Amino acid sequence: MYTIRISSRGQIVIPAEARNSLNLKEGDTLACYVEEGRIVLKTKQAKAKKGIVDQTFGLLSDLDYDLKEYINELRKDSGRRLDANEGSL
Repeated sequence: MYTIRISSRGQIVIPAEARNSLNLKEGDTLACYVEEGRIVLKTKQAKAKKGIVDQTFGLLSDLDYDLKEYINELRKDSGRRLDANEGSL
C-alpha cells in the first residue's frame, strides 16, 4: 500500500513502483470513480488498435531482399505489359 498526498491543486503522484507495475506512461488515461467511500483508479482495458503500419512493421525484416531492387523490377514489368497492350489497341 502506498501513501499519497494531495497537492493544493488537487493533484496526486502515482508512485513509480505502481506506475511501472502497471506499465503506465506519460499521457495514459485512467478511469476514476468513487466506490463505497474510496477513490478507485483503473487502467483502460482496451487500448487503441494499432494501425496497419504498426501491425506489420518488421514482419518481413528477416528476408534478404532489396526493396529498391523489387520496386525497379515492378516498374520494368509494368512497362513491358503496357507496351505489349498498346499494340493491340
